[in-house]
Amino acid sequence: MERVLRSSALRNAHSSRRLLRYLADRSIAGEISQLKEYTIGVEAFHKPEDYDPRIDSTVRIQIGRLRHKLDEYYRGEGKDDAFVVSLPKGQLKLVFEEKPDRSKAVAPDLSVTEESPKNLWRTAAFVLGTLLLLSLAAGMYAIGRAHPGQTAQAEPWTPELAELWHPFTGTNRPLLIAAGNPLFVQFENKAIYRNPSIENWEDLSKSPDFAAVSRSLGNRDSRPIHYYAAVGEVSAAFLIGQRLGPHQRNMSIVRSSQLQWQQLADANVLFLGPPRFFSDKLLNMPVSLEITEATDGFLNLHPRPGEPGLCRYREPAGFLSEDGEACVLVTHVAGPDGNSDVETFASNSTFGRVGAINAFTDPAFATSLVRHMRGASGHFPRYFQVMLKVRYKGGVPTETSYLLHREVRPR
Repeated sequence: MERVLRSSALRNAHSSRRLLRYLADRSIAGEISQLKEYTIGVEAFHKPEDYDPRIDSTVRIQIGRLRHKLDEYYRGEGKDDAFVVSLPKGQLKLVFEEKPDRSKAVAPDLSVTEESPKNLWRTAAFVLGTLLLLSLAAGMYAIGRAHPGQTAQAEPWTPELAELWHPFTGTNRPLLIAAGNPLFVQFENKAIYRNPSIENWEDLSKSPDFAAVSRSLGNRDSRPIHYYAAVGEVSAAFLIGQRLGPHQRNMSIVRSSQLQWQQLADANVLFLGPPRFFSDKLLNMPVSLEITEATDGFLNLHPRPGEPGLCRYREPAGFLSEDGEACVLVTHVAGPDGNSDVETFASNSTFGRVGAINAFTDPAFATSLVRHMRGASGHFPRYFQVMLKVRYKGGVPTETSYLLHREVRPR
């Protein structure tokens, strides 16, 4: 167990390490049969006593991640280990198995010395059959390599996931993933400058801060660039491609700064990034929004009893920390001509955005979310806004919870 925990596959996966150590300790103590999802949430992830696994899918998400981490370890560093630790699907119990000693395996006797013609034909048929099976296996492997999105079928595509993603998968219209690419300024000496509050080059070039930086660098020539994207956008775009790939083949990625109105009319679009990257486009769509962008968060225009009026963008544990929590607003609206679909995953935290995509593509969370959105009426809204809260540790999303949702109406 210590070797697995120290491996490169789990070294930086703090939540997976914590869960693996917890399950191992309970296994050694003989208490594994008493474990429930609630118990793991409270004891391993320090959930409050009123934690409800039906609403909060943290444990299920972390169980799935640990299972993938163990698979990764035994495909690499642990391929020669004498014992294999696994976490079978549908179980909370670790399984410890000894690998068979291949050195003791008896090699098949393929000798054909002094065999009759009948036996020679049997041997030839056996060898040809084996070669055909190997060829078939090689062909299946090549198909898998040619269409890597097929591996995403490891997670089930449930009716709830199909309902959430149907506007983007149940159509021949192409799907564009618009990843937020912020404005930077590059100076002649290769220095890079960014002001996170300004995304327009004309405004930035006139700002006092930019003037001060330019003077300190000797008033060198500078130019705007849109080369970079946050790690959350990279991770989220990869996850969308992995999960939606088997159901939507016509996907491509574009920079949000280059997305044109005609593309919004011709294709379905998923936006990933801070809200200011695409708020101008979203506000011009033919719908009336119930939740809008404010100075320091998302403003709930008509809060109901128990709902927050303002959900702050991000609350880090400290300036130098990658721990904290963030609000993420998911908005699904009609495109500019009413025929396409546009969905935004907006937050000022890159970790919050990837946590929201994780949740929207997780079967268990999707089940809970669709139940919330249907409510007592059973009606699932065509266009909607959903507010989520994502907690993250070391830059890794650890918990995503539902806060509220609104149906939005076409104008």
